[in-house]
This record gives sequence, C-alpha cells and structure tokens, in this order.
Amino acid sequence: MIWSLLFVRQLALTLWLGGLVVIDFVETPIRFRVPEVNRNQVVAIGRRVFAALNKLEVIAGAILLLSDALLLPHFRAGVRPLEQSAMETVAAMWLAALVQLVWVRPRMSALTRGLDLVNRDPADPRFAKIGRLHKVYSGLDLLKMLLGLLTLALWVHP
Repeated sequence: MIWSLLFVRQLALTLWLGGLVVIDFVETPIRFRVPEVNRNQVVAIGRRVFAALNKLEVIAGAILLLSDALLLPHFRAGVRPLEQSAMETVAAMWLAALVQLVWVRPRMSALTRGLDLVNRDPADPRFAKIGRLHKVYSGLDLLKMLLGLLTLALWVHP
C-alpha cells in the first residue's frame, strides 16, 4: 500500500509541475507566434487552456495532500521534519492554485471578453487591470514551480 501511495503522490506532482512548466514555457509562447491566429483568438484559447490547467492543479493538490496524510502513519517516529515541510510546500502550492482558479483567472477572463486585443486602445483602463492581474497570475505560477521543485528536493533528501 505504501508504494502505491508514493506512486500516486509522485505522479500527481509530476503532472502538476510538468503541466505547469510545459504550458507556461512551451505552449503559451508558441501560441502567440502562430501567424494564422490573431491575438483575440490566442487569448480565447489561453482562457480555456489555463482554466483546464487550474482545475488539474486543484485536483492534483488535493490528491497530493490526501496521499501525504495517508502516508503519515507509515513514517518512523511520526512525521519526519522534511516530510512535514514537503506537505507545507504542497499546501502552499494548492492555495496558490485555488487563488488563481477562483479569483485571478475569472477576473482576467471577464476583462478580456469583448475586448479587441488586435486593435488595442491603450487608453482603455481594462488593459492596465489585465496587466496587473496577469503579473499576479504569473507570479503565482512561478511560486508554484519553485514550491514544486522544493517539494521534490525535500522528498529525495535522505
């Protein structure tokens, strides 16, 4: 049973961290460079991609926390300090994903709906709001990546 919990835990983090890195650093930049797709279409696609990613992250985080909770009794002498720290980093990742899912992304999506991103009017105040929200969203993504890498490091530490 322990090996299956460890496998599920590692698979959930792999899917979460791998999906996050691939979408942020591979798929998104490529999407913006496709000449056959205009900026309005790119953003519409991005809304769907990131909505799906956010849902995957929240599910993966729940699986990680549940598997860690089920593994706790199997560690000798209770919770090792590194295992406890890993659970805390996963909890922080999950919280960041929840903030993105329920607060940041819905506000960005609402602002971009009906907004012409091809023929931009720089005076439109929605662009400044979108820019600020995008920075928050991107910062939370970077935080999740760093916390995910830290979680891996805590898991492999002897």
